[in-house]
Amino acid sequence: MAKPQSNISQIKDFLAYITTVKGDLSNITAPPSVLSPKSVTEIPGSWAERHELFLLPPQERDPARRALLVLKNYLCSLKRQTYTAASEGSDGGAKKPLNAFLGELFLGTFQGNDGSETRLISEQVSHHPPVTACVMYNEQHGISSSGYIAQETSFSPTSGIKVKQIGHSILRDERHRESHLMTFPTMAIKGLLSGNPYPELEGTCYICSSSGYLATIKFQGKNSLGMGAKNSVNARITNIRDRGRAVFEVNGQWSSRLTTRACSGSSSANEILEEFAVDDIPLAELHVKPPEEQSPWESRRAWAAVTSGIAEGSLGQIGDAKSAIEEAQREMREAESAAGIEWPTVFFRRSPSSSSQPRHQEFELLAQIIPDTDKEGAALLRPERTAGVWRFVGVGPAERLLRDGSHYHSPVEPTTRIGEEL
Repeated sequence: MAKPQSNISQIKDFLAYITTVKGDLSNITAPPSVLSPKSVTEIPGSWAERHELFLLPPQERDPARRALLVLKNYLCSLKRQTYTAASEGSDGGAKKPLNAFLGELFLGTFQGNDGSETRLISEQVSHHPPVTACVMYNEQHGISSSGYIAQETSFSPTSGIKVKQIGHSILRDERHRESHLMTFPTMAIKGLLSGNPYPELEGTCYICSSSGYLATIKFQGKNSLGMGAKNSVNARITNIRDRGRAVFEVNGQWSSRLTTRACSGSSSANEILEEFAVDDIPLAELHVKPPEEQSPWESRRAWAAVTSGIAEGSLGQIGDAKSAIEEAQREMREAESAAGIEWPTVFFRRSPSSSSQPRHQEFELLAQIIPDTDKEGAALLRPERTAGVWRFVGVGPAERLLRDGSHYHSPVEPTTRIGEEL
């Protein structure tokens, strides 16, 4: 079914507007037709929502196959992560998520088939630049994933909208005392002028495993002439400790079907080990408290009026509800600046630096196996572009904070105006 002309007109008006904006576009407001009812803080949950797959690495004895399982979960997380209009009844097109405000929290749990629980904590730790930090941990299986990401959004008539994702995530497998460093691709939004936006991923990403395996992931989509397949990916796992011998290769479309093969040099060279559709891997339900039971700082309660406006297509309601948060947040930042204080984050802390640059020893050790040709882009921390280097406070402190969660930043709320009684 063709999209209503009003939606296409709104998109064209939106594109005309962003061509006048200089610098990063991450904090601009899009029309209702291209807005997702989800906040940026919800997106990291995609890393664990194929939940049984997320839990598999600690159960695998072979380190090469553990690296393959980590890669498989990475690839299978991309569709839900990039197609942010994942709510029921959506047309599946790419939508712009809501810009998170500083201090915004998204909290939930995934239940394993064995009764274990994976906790999800996502927090907006910086607004300029916008940075989201997230952790997922399952104590019973001894697996966790934590990291942070900044998004830099730009637009040009030739390349369209591009979202550069700066940051990393580290998956830790406590049973095998193993870590896997993951870097992120650049996202490009295609099809805006036709009114049928969809995402493409670009560039080369890496998963660096402490066991000595390196996954090199190359993304490619349709070119400007329409050649090639949408959402294409080629990923190869090599054994750095065995002169870079290729072990496994995964090819296909990260939004559709993928094929895993054993590489030459093994007893099963070129054998197809698995063919699967991403959508056939079960999604686990993320359990989140009803909005009325959440803290005012939790995402779905804070944005309830905005998401209602998106559902109704009411630009006025969206604008009024967003302005109430945005104006209050602006006043808070001005007051903090005048007082010379920083916003107190809850679940993540900025790493102190002993020199001019913050350090992250685990990141630096794992990143050493990235090829020299990509060292400059992929193997460096970018604290000046991520408002620092962010670390999770730890499971014990986090669980204590969660038990007393009704008091996050109390008595201040996201819409508290300076001068109101606190």
